[in-house]
Amino acid sequence: MRDILSQGGDREPGPWPRRVAAIAGLVLVAAVIVWQLPRHRQPTPHPRATVTVAPLPPAASGDHSGAGLPGGVSGQAMPADSSLRLPVTGQQPGWLRPATGRITAIGGLPAERLGYQFTHMAGGWAVQANSAVTLRCSSCAGPPTPVYFLAGRAQSVTRAGTANVVAPGAAAHSLWLTSYPPGADMRTAAGTAQEVSVVGRPPGRQLRLPAGYVIDRGTDRGLLLAPAVPSGMTADRLWNPADPQTSRTFDGVVAASASRIAWVTRCAALCRVHVLDLATGRPTVVRLPGASSVVNAAFSPDGKFLALQVSSGSQGDDGALAMQLDVASMASGRVVAVPGTSVSSDALVSFGWQADHDDLVAELSFMTKVQVTSWRPGARELTVAVIQPGPQTASLIVG
Repeated sequence: MRDILSQGGDREPGPWPRRVAAIAGLVLVAAVIVWQLPRHRQPTPHPRATVTVAPLPPAASGDHSGAGLPGGVSGQAMPADSSLRLPVTGQQPGWLRPATGRITAIGGLPAERLGYQFTHMAGGWAVQANSAVTLRCSSCAGPPTPVYFLAGRAQSVTRAGTANVVAPGAAAHSLWLTSYPPGADMRTAAGTAQEVSVVGRPPGRQLRLPAGYVIDRGTDRGLLLAPAVPSGMTADRLWNPADPQTSRTFDGVVAASASRIAWVTRCAALCRVHVLDLATGRPTVVRLPGASSVVNAAFSPDGKFLALQVSSGSQGDDGALAMQLDVASMASGRVVAVPGTSVSSDALVSFGWQADHDDLVAELSFMTKVQVTSWRPGARELTVAVIQPGPQTASLIVG
């Protein structure tokens, strides 16, 4: 999660929490089901935008701002020496530098016909192949598959283990791997989870999860669990394996990190986002106008900010809801709008924070182009790069 960018998304990814799987050119017979964990914090209002896998020619970097062009947001052109780079999923994932359009391969991942899903975590991503297996039900678990770890600046992955479901741990470079007996119905089955370190420490002890739940992420006060198959009726659950009786439930969770949980309540005169600091028990309330509602959210890596995807309730020319990115300070609860990000809901594809930096990155898709924007709290405008859609496609991992 979505950290989430994790959210823009803990989208998760993803909820990326925040975490998104990209499947290109998928045509399967009805008896074949692609199993992928639902990312309940990552809204998918429309298909993800696509970008060229081949490097863009130098001429494409002439006007990256998009200023004055139809269908797009404006800002300063992203400098060619920008350090921003994003993973790109597909049969053979790679690193994309939005400022130049150049892509370099990520080593250690075998070619996968159905592509890979990325789960954002502190310091990088957990990477797992999508798989197609014939199952007796859409919620049934397939065989566990390899899980890899990709550090934020690494050229290749390292293998972390195998699992049906992967989630970030509370500590940096730790993962929770959950497995089920092949064919088990995850709506009612109890998974077996184990925390592993991607830097060589011995794995922790195995835990048996409550039936019907999967781990959304590890926290400093236990495991945040989500329904294995979201129904809209079951709340998330903060569960302490050592003392299950102290569990607490949360309705409307939009973001979570190792130290905080954010959730929304019904809007009246004001819309409120509640944030709980798990270490201190201190609550923070973020207030928004009553006509607004929060669709998704993501904590910054240092925990100082909460990015909010806000729906204003009004409609654009195409009939879609108007969306905007706001950022709330966790110290004061004060909310500021991210400049230039008021777009229709079908244009804002995903957003998330850069690992180890308080830079908020968003992907926007328009009729003629895909844009990647970057903004640091306090800046007056966005930096913008334009990526032209192409026939060889894959999806960006922003959160």
